[in-house]
Formats: sequence, C-alpha cells, structure tokens
Amino acid sequence: MAAKKESVNLTYDALWFKIFMDSLDIKYYGREIFISSGLSGRQDIFMQMLGNIGGYARMNDFNKDIDVVIVSNYLMDKFKSGEKDEFFQILEDAINASNTPYRKLKFTTENLLLDYLKDRANGRIRQNQKDLKEKDNTVDLNERIEDSIKKDQVMLDLIKKYKESTKEPQQQNLF
Repeated sequence: MAAKKESVNLTYDALWFKIFMDSLDIKYYGREIFISSGLSGRQDIFMQMLGNIGGYARMNDFNKDIDVVIVSNYLMDKFKSGEKDEFFQILEDAINASNTPYRKLKFTTENLLLDYLKDRANGRIRQNQKDLKEKDNTVDLNERIEDSIKKDQVMLDLIKKYKESTKEPQQQNLF
C-alpha cells in the first residue's frame, strides 16, 4: 500500500528553498519552460534567451508537460512581502492533486536564470578563447570555435538588452 503524500502548503520560504535546491540542477535544453507573469523586462527577449539554449518557453497553458517554472522577480517580491498571487495558489492546487506530475517541477527565478546565462556565456567564451590558441587545431575547428564565441556574445548582448528593457515601462497583461 502506497504512503499518502502530504499536502503542500506553498509558502515563500518553502518556494525559495525549492528554488535554491533546483537552480543549479536545471537542464533547459529540450525542456518545456513556463514563465510566470510580471517579468521585469521584455518577454520576447527573455523567451529568445531560453530558445537560444534549447528551451521551449511559454507564458500560458500551464499544463502537465511543463518541466521548469521560472518565477518573475515581481511575483517573488510580492510573495516575500506576504501577498500570495493567484499563480501560487494554482500551483499549490496542481501540486496537491492526486497522481500529479507537478511534484517533479524544477523552479528558478528570473534573476537566477539571468545570472546562469551570463556565467555560462562568459565561461564558454573564456574556454573557447583558450582553445583557439591551440596549435594543432584545424581551420574547420577554429571556425566552429569562433562561431561558438559569436553565439555566446549574442547571449551576453541579449542579457544586456533585457536588463536595459527593465528600465522601460512594461505593459502588463491585463487578461
């Protein structure tokens, strides 16, 4: 006989602990990624960054094929100050449903994702620049390394553009 699962009461501290535990272990390539409302910057740029690392991002249709949830800074700040957004109640209800796949979700935040993408791109650029100095590289290999550097530079440019867009007034979805 299977043990009954405990109901989850989603609190800020519980969510932050889950985010802390998940954030360094998330794989984005080939994953369905749900982004909560309230992004700080332009959602098209944010979704493009996820697409550039192989993720399938969406902001609606929160259904069972979601692998990763990215919570906006805005919703996290509201939750921290004691205001539990409707999104968190929907999430809690989904997690507590019987035979639910939602208990396996990975969570991160908008800021943590941006930090991850920046660190990833900078690290790859540094490594690729070292690899370019190898004397036994073929011309073809050097071209591929240079292409990789360009792609990571595009990511850094997108991050910069996204952060700049956070200073512009954002139109929030009303529905």
